Amino acid sequence: MTSLDYAWDEPVLPPFIMLTVKGAGSSEIVCSMNDLQDSKQLYYENFIYIAATHTFSGLQEPGVRPVASNKDTAYAELVLDVSPKTQRVVLKKKEPGKRSQLWRMTGTGMLCHEGSSVPHNPHKPSPRSVDSCMILDIAGLAAVTDNRYEPLMLRKP
Repeated sequence: MTSLDYAWDEPVLPPFIMLTVKGAGSSEIVCSMNDLQDSKQLYYENFIYIAATHTFSGLQEPGVRPVASNKDTAYAELVLDVSPKTQRVVLKKKEPGKRSQLWRMTGTGMLCHEGSSVPHNPHKPSPRSVDSCMILDIAGLAAVTDNRYEPLMLRKP
């Protein structure tokens, strides 16, 4: 926990402070500095994109063989997306805020797909369980057993 000394800008006003988390599901609370309560909490979702990094900057790590030499892919900004019709996991151009491209890490280390979950109120704590989401997985066991490539898919945990 971190603390910081603070001197009120307007000491004649009531000692209240407003805390805000900015974003798509922004949340805010007003706290009395005379009565700090542990029950007041800010909630927000921290979604991520799973990106093919070489497609964002065109730069790659030294010693890594490029997957493609096409200059168009170097700045294509490709992320994992899920097709709503087929539920296949594909690479598509990043579209900020598109739910089919958003993922979140569960407490057990699984990548849960946001677009396949029912939207919820961001101003309330998330009652979601891991069992109610679809996670990123491989389609079969071949990638583990005989070095063949397998497509990615969504699956129940």
